[in-house]
Amino acid sequence: MMHDTPSSRKKALRSSIHLFLMSMLAFIIGFLMSYDAATMQDNTWDIDDVDGSITTLDTVINSAAAAAFEDDDAPATTLELLGRIALRQRQLNNEIIREYGVFGKDIFNKINVEKIIQLSPLSQTKLLRKIMIKIVLSRIKNQGNEGAEGSSSAPVFQWVTVGDSSAAGHGNAYSQSYTSILQTTVSSIFQSAGIEFVASNRAGSTFSGMEVAFCTKEIFGADVDVLSWDFMPLDTNHFDPLSNSQGMDPLLFGERVGMTYYPQLPFLYFLGKATGVEMQQQLGALENRGVGFAMMTDALREVVLSVPNGNDNDGGGNLPPVASNFHCNGAIEGVEACDDLTQMYQCYSNEGGECKKVKYDVAKECVDPRYQTPWNDGFKMHRLKGRLLGFHMIEMLRLAALELDLLELKQPHLRGSPLETLDILRNEEEVEGFLFSKTTATTSTKESSWDLLKLKKSTCLNAMSILQNSDQRDEVLPIHLHPPQSSICEEFVPFQTAFFRTSYREQRIRLLEPVSEFNEGREVMYGVCLHASICDAGQCEVDPVPIEDTLITVDTVQMSVHGKLISELTLIGGCYFLGNEEGLIWKEEAGGESGITIRTSNTLFVSSFFALH
Repeated sequence: MMHDTPSSRKKALRSSIHLFLMSMLAFIIGFLMSYDAATMQDNTWDIDDVDGSITTLDTVINSAAAAAFEDDDAPATTLELLGRIALRQRQLNNEIIREYGVFGKDIFNKINVEKIIQLSPLSQTKLLRKIMIKIVLSRIKNQGNEGAEGSSSAPVFQWVTVGDSSAAGHGNAYSQSYTSILQTTVSSIFQSAGIEFVASNRAGSTFSGMEVAFCTKEIFGADVDVLSWDFMPLDTNHFDPLSNSQGMDPLLFGERVGMTYYPQLPFLYFLGKATGVEMQQQLGALENRGVGFAMMTDALREVVLSVPNGNDNDGGGNLPPVASNFHCNGAIEGVEACDDLTQMYQCYSNEGGECKKVKYDVAKECVDPRYQTPWNDGFKMHRLKGRLLGFHMIEMLRLAALELDLLELKQPHLRGSPLETLDILRNEEEVEGFLFSKTTATTSTKESSWDLLKLKKSTCLNAMSILQNSDQRDEVLPIHLHPPQSSICEEFVPFQTAFFRTSYREQRIRLLEPVSEFNEGREVMYGVCLHASICDAGQCEVDPVPIEDTLITVDTVQMSVHGKLISELTLIGGCYFLGNEEGLIWKEEAGGESGITIRTSNTLFVSSFFALH
């Protein structure tokens, strides 16, 4: 029973005032911006008088909102939430005008964003439901029912970027990557809804397709709402995990993600080259089984080319820094497609001119030619992608709030009952997870990869994961960071990748529970993702050049499985599988030694150990 105390009466009064102010705020925003909360068809801006009308409108909005935002409580009603979103959107629109000048409204309008980031109504429903769950969790927290989730902190919406060096942002400062820009673009708006938006950059040039397939949760995290896929196509086998390339076929990626995170299915964003009619059809079949996805299309290039040419005397050089010299005669950031594999089929153009010179924007002492390459995107493209993704996610938040309001209109008993609403939404998620697990996997053109990957469960020990969970480091190899902190600027420190370091001393790793009478006879495949080293005066660093077969053999790498020496190291998909006299399958027996041992004649580095069972 709630007692009527002065503090409770004061809180109730403040809540009433809060709700009234938010209602007035929503009305003011709707009146001054012709804001239609049901459809929001018009997403154009009037920037003819930036210092006049916009400033005046901001003054009115901020004055009305000041008292309403006194605390960090999640909005109690959809109307209040929509008011907060509208306020933050207006503030963000002003930021875009300051960044991109007159081209801001041409680039960042609803029509353009929907052309560039496409998703079907079915997939949109899946994404909105994930956001709705976070909104409901924030209301539960606001009501003091944190016991329902075991935490009093705000619910987290977790985005994880998966991809190669260009997706990671190599060559730029970490804060310039599109993942960081996405974070800064949407965090305050999601926070105003009582949600913490976290965008994690787990892309880079370390992981092979095989490693991504079998160490998904260890590399990208156990609790993920969105996974993005962003790889450059290098050749016809580039996306085959059994090749030595870094990428992974989009369809195989989707299947492995579904299998790994079941019964919760993360939403997928395909930001790399995953186009083509056949691929669209295959991903559509994946969607029908419960996995939602969105794609970034070639319309992004069209938007960039709409900005004035940097080679024109009165054109692109006079724009704000994030838009000036964006393309020179069609060469975006001075780069065009070419036939040179050593340049990842992306070469600097003879027409690149000034665009090539200003592609990257870091301090001179931090320039590293190994990363400032033609194939890695520069800061302008990263900023544009991050802003576009941010605008898209903000619109999804707004639509999720409206969908939640519609649900409560259809079922009035849900208003004021967030726990019951949460059960309904999560039950829908579980049904889709069950559908995924019980339906036949979509066929793939890469049959050999499919046979190996589609049914294998995996257990993985990943160096980066161990580094981030220090309590697990007792029984594993020493951790080594690459590049070493002493050799890089502070802006690049977050790009560091962790490796296990081997030596001539025998070291033991345990992946699975010891064999007992209950699991005796199980069949397991073991793998290790090894990387060569470059040593100078006893100091060894990871060799960024792809390893050669002759560098790693059973003579230089001595390993055993449960006390039995391996007789073969088979390179598959960028990682090595451990073989015995009968092949790659280990039939395990109870008793005896347990785990894997490794000893190398020279220093090598390991990103992951994994077991398939």
